[in-house]
Amino acid sequence: MKRVLIVEDDGNLGSTITRSLEMRKLDVHYSDGGGNVFEVFEWFRPNIVLLDVIIGGRKAGFEIAGQIRVNYHTPIIFMTALDAPEDLKSAFSFENTDYINKPFNLLELFLRIDKFLSHKSRYNLPDNYYQLGLFTFYPDENSLVKDNISIHLNNCETAVLTVLCKSINCLVNRSVIISTVWGVDDYKIKEGSLNNTICSLRKRLSADSRIKIESVIKVGVKLTMEL
Repeated sequence: MKRVLIVEDDGNLGSTITRSLEMRKLDVHYSDGGGNVFEVFEWFRPNIVLLDVIIGGRKAGFEIAGQIRVNYHTPIIFMTALDAPEDLKSAFSFENTDYINKPFNLLELFLRIDKFLSHKSRYNLPDNYYQLGLFTFYPDENSLVKDNISIHLNNCETAVLTVLCKSINCLVNRSVIISTVWGVDDYKIKEGSLNNTICSLRKRLSADSRIKIESVIKVGVKLTMEL
C-alpha cells in the first residue's frame, strides 16, 4: 500500500484530503505541521508528500522540503494560495516537485498524485528501499541508483548491504553476516568472500564520502552514514 504524508495546518482541508485518499486505499498520515515534521517523515517513509507552504504564518513548507531533499527524492506536491513568481521559483527549485494552488479541485490533486505514484514515474519508489546519502538501494532489484543511473549489484553484494542497512551505525558480527548471506556456520570458510564483498561495496559507494563501511577482522562490520 502506498503511503501519503499530508502536512497542512488547515485542519478542515487536511481532514478532507485524508478521508478522500483513504477511500482510494492509500495509507495516509496527517500532520498539522506542529512538531518536527521531518522526524514524522523519516518514521512514516511516505511514497509522496502533500506539503502546505504556509505553516504557522511562515513559509515553513519550503524549509521542510529542504530537509527532505538532503537525502531523499520523495515526490512533493506543494499546496498553497501563493502564486508570486518568487514562490513558484522556490517550489520548483526542488527536484521532483509539483505545485497546486488553493482552492483546488480534489480530482486535480488526485491526478497529480497518481502521476507520481504510477510505475511510469522515474521517481516512484518501491516499498522496500534504503536511502544512503546520494544513493538509493533497492534490495529486491539488486541495484543502487545515483543521479538516475542504476548500478547492478551481485547477489552477495545485495545480501551483505541489506544486512548492514538493517543495523546501520551498529557493529554486526562477521559470523552473523556470513551465516545470513552464505548459510554456513564456520565463518572462516567465507571470511575471504566477505572481505572481497566489503571491498567491492566500498568502491560502489565511494561517490559519497559520508558513507563508511568499517570492518574489524574477526569482530564485525559497521555501515555508517555521516550527516
